Amino acid sequence: MLWVINGLIYGFFTAIYMLFNQHYKLDGYLLGVWRGFGICLLFLPFLTVFPVPSDWHYWLLLVAQGICIGVYDSHIFFASSCFGAGPTSRFMAVTVLLTTFIWWLLTPEKFMQLWSNSDVLLTLILVLCGFTFCYWQMWQSKISREAATYTLAAVAALSVMSVITKYIATEGNSLGQGLVYYLTVSTFVSGCYNLFFYQRNYGMDALKDIIAPQMIKPGVLLILFSTLLIVAKTMALRVAPNPGYVTALLLIAPIFIFALNRFQKIPDEVSVTEGFAMMFFLLLLVVLVNGNYGILE
Repeated sequence: MLWVINGLIYGFFTAIYMLFNQHYKLDGYLLGVWRGFGICLLFLPFLTVFPVPSDWHYWLLLVAQGICIGVYDSHIFFASSCFGAGPTSRFMAVTVLLTTFIWWLLTPEKFMQLWSNSDVLLTLILVLCGFTFCYWQMWQSKISREAATYTLAAVAALSVMSVITKYIATEGNSLGQGLVYYLTVSTFVSGCYNLFFYQRNYGMDALKDIIAPQMIKPGVLLILFSTLLIVAKTMALRVAPNPGYVTALLLIAPIFIFALNRFQKIPDEVSVTEGFAMMFFLLLLVVLVNGNYGILE
């Protein structure tokens, strides 16, 4: 059950990750550059400890993960700054649904078990109807529609990342190798992605902004807790019996954010009731998918 502890740590640091730019309100691409290159430089010396992966498929996974991280980082940072961490985290909970569907696409034989159990199929339809109603209710607010639309790219990126992380962690020679190459190669690619877009927006001033003295404190903090987040996520996904369990624990992030915003008296009133009702149906989906009810994956 060690994966449960790591999953909870992952959920907590995901909350901190989303709260970060609600506080600092910095450019999302700029933070993505610091996060990507900073983590890469921190773990670069450890590349000498582990053998270089020889399978080109593994390298392709690392690069694809890096692109997804770049998309996810920039969108989350921009969304947290513009809409707040609360609405952003509640809309990001949709990742649970998308990750489940992606996992079914990768394991179609498991999905076909639905058709042999009419009770499970009907329950799944009811859960999806409840989710759809809550999600539709959230769209009635203009700011909710804007937040939902903007976070769609991050939802897609995180869903793909969750699946890729499982493969990176399990297909390497060891947990250490998987972590080190994730924390160097993938983060380097994400840094390049964000640097490209930041430089495209600001031209020659980009480098000056990146190395500005006022960026040192938020940059170092971002690197440190992001490293803990990645390590906890990778360890949880590696040993969990199913990645759906880890995704379920990620649903605690909006709860952490809501509680911390209330404690600090930060306004967080956008689609709160509808958002948590939607998360309730997502949790039911996870229980249905991962329980012993005829669906094994």
